[in-house]
Amino acid sequence: MFKIKIFLITALLCLSLPVPQVQAQTQTNFSNADYNLALRMTLKFFGGQRCGDTHNWMLYDNPNSVANVCHTKDRYRGLGPDDVNSPNKWPAKNAPDTGPDVSGGWHDCGDYIKVATTMGYAAVSLLVAYDVWPKAFEDDHSPTYGPPNGIPDVLDEVKIATDFFMKSFPDANTFVYYVGHGSPDHQEWVTSGFQSARPVDKGGDPRPSYGSTVSGGAQAANYASALALMAKHYPDAEYRARCSTVAVAAHKFARKNPDNISIPEFYGSPNSEVSDEHGLMCMLLYGLTGEEAYKTEAFEIMSGKWESNNAPAWDTVADLLYYYMIKANPNADNGQHGYYQDFLRQNVKKGIVGATNYGIPWNWLTSNWGTNKLASGSAFAAALYAQLVVDGVIAAQGASVTVTAAEARAYNKKIVGYMMGANEWKHPFIHGFKGDMYFRVHHRNAMGLDEDVTVSNFRPVDKNNAPFLFASGALIGGPSKEGSFENKVEGGASYVETESGCDYNAPFVAAIANIVQSLDPKDVTVSVKNPRPSISGRTAAPSVRLTSRGLTLFSLGDNNKYGKIEIFSASGRKVYSASMDNGIQTLSFKKPLPKSLYIVRLTGQGVIHSVSVVVK
Repeated sequence: MFKIKIFLITALLCLSLPVPQVQAQTQTNFSNADYNLALRMTLKFFGGQRCGDTHNWMLYDNPNSVANVCHTKDRYRGLGPDDVNSPNKWPAKNAPDTGPDVSGGWHDCGDYIKVATTMGYAAVSLLVAYDVWPKAFEDDHSPTYGPPNGIPDVLDEVKIATDFFMKSFPDANTFVYYVGHGSPDHQEWVTSGFQSARPVDKGGDPRPSYGSTVSGGAQAANYASALALMAKHYPDAEYRARCSTVAVAAHKFARKNPDNISIPEFYGSPNSEVSDEHGLMCMLLYGLTGEEAYKTEAFEIMSGKWESNNAPAWDTVADLLYYYMIKANPNADNGQHGYYQDFLRQNVKKGIVGATNYGIPWNWLTSNWGTNKLASGSAFAAALYAQLVVDGVIAAQGASVTVTAAEARAYNKKIVGYMMGANEWKHPFIHGFKGDMYFRVHHRNAMGLDEDVTVSNFRPVDKNNAPFLFASGALIGGPSKEGSFENKVEGGASYVETESGCDYNAPFVAAIANIVQSLDPKDVTVSVKNPRPSISGRTAAPSVRLTSRGLTLFSLGDNNKYGKIEIFSASGRKVYSASMDNGIQTLSFKKPLPKSLYIVRLTGQGVIHSVSVVVK
C-alpha cells in the first residue's frame, strides 16, 4: 500500500562556511520516511563512485570541479600482476588510446582506483538485495538523476558496474582486475576529474591497468554472479542477453583459474578460500538458466566445506550462498552431516550474541577496519535468514541453536539503527543523513576540492577543517574499538575509522532493504518493450497549473491514487517536493520559480503521472 512520503535529500551544502555541528539525533525509533531516506541516500552514494563518462553527480553538481568526467582513457595494454610495481611499464602521458576500453565502473573507496575485489562484492550484494526484496526499491530518477525512467534505481546504479564487468574480459583468457595504482592515486587530495589531468605519476590519464590469464577466480566469480542477476532482472532484453553471455564466459574463466589474486597495497589473501564465490556464481547461474548442472556444480564445490565464521564482506559471500542453496534444497548438507541451514543459523546467532546494547557485534568482528561495513554484512545475513524462516523454507529450530525470524529481524534493525544514529554518539554514520555532517568521511569527491591541500598552503591536517560540499550518503567506516571514534579525516590511523567505499554501502543497502519492503513496499514493475512503471487501473489523470508562485492540481476523480508531488527542472534536478491531499490542491512557493520548463511528477499507489509545464 502506498503511503504518503516526503523525502528531503540535500545534495549541495554551503560551499564556504564550515560544516555545521548539528544537534545529536536522540531518536532510537525511526519512521518509514527515515528508512526510505537512508536507503535512497546510501544507494545514491554509488552515483558518486562512478568513473569515466558515466555522470558522477559529485562532479556534475560541484560548481568548483574542473571536469564532469574522469579517467576516460582507461585502457588495458597488456600489463600483468608482475608489472604492478614497475612504473617504467606504465603508459606514458602521450600514450595512444589503444587497447580494449576499460573505462567506467565504480571507484574503490574515497579514492579513484578500480578494484575487482570490492566492486564485484558490492554489485552482488545490491543485486541479491533486489532479488530478495525488490519492493524496497523505487524508481526515483533516471541514470543521470532526472525524472524516473521506469527502472528501479538500484538497477540503474548497478548497471554502471555491470557495464564495466563486461569490458573486463577483453578475450576468453584475460580478466582485467585492477585499474590505476594506489601510490600515485593516493598522493593528492583532489576530485577525480582534476586528477585525470594530472601527471601519470600522480594518478592522471592514461592509467595502468592489470589483467591476468591464470588467476582471479574469486573476483571473476563475483562478476559472473552480478551479471547473472542483471540478466535475470534488467528490463531490456538485449542487455539481459549480453549479461547472460558474459556471465557464462566469466564462469568458465573463474573455474579454469580459481586462484585468488591480490591487489597490491590493499587486498591481499591470495590463498584465501574461493569456494563461496564459486558456489554463489553457480547457484545464480542455475537461477538464471534453470540448468541443473550449475546447481550440481555448486553443491560439489561446497562438499566437505564448513561454515564461514565471518560476516559477509569483500572476502566472503558464504551467507549469501547459503541462502540460495537452502532455497534450492532446505535439507542439503555438505556430505559430512553439516547442514547449510545450520551454518547460516549459527552465523546469525554469533552476531546476535556478540552485539552490544547499541548493535555492533564486537565479540565477533575480525577487524577494526570497517566495523560498520562488517556489522552491516552481519545484518544482511540475518535478514536473509529471517526471510527463509518467514517464507517457511526452514524452521527457527536448528540442530544446535534456535534463532527466530523476530530475533534475526530485531538484530538487523538494531544494526541499521546504529548506522542511522541510535549509537553512543547520537549521530548517524550515514554521511549527511537528515543534514547531519558531524562525522567526517574519508572521501575526496565528497569533499569536492580541486586543489591539493597536501601540497598547497594548507597543512595536511587542515583537510579536517575543509568544508564538505556533499551529503554523500557514504557509510562511514566506524569506530575501531567500542565507544571510541576519532571523527577525523586524517591524522594517525583515523582514516581506518572514516574510510568509505562501495563495499561499505552495499551491505547496508541490503540490510535496510528488507526493513523498507516490510514497512513501505513499492510497486515498480517494468516491461521489456516499454520500461515504465505499471499503471494498471488508472483512470483520468489530474491536470496541473504551474506558475512561478505556486501549483494547483485539479482532481478528475483519481486523486486517491496520488500521494506525492515533485517538480523537476528541465535538466532533471528536483526543485520541489510535497504531499498531496484529496480534491483541489494548491501549493505556494516561498521562493518563486524562474521562468523555464518544468516536469511535474505525481506518484501514488502504483501510478506515476508526469506532465511538462512552462512557467512564463
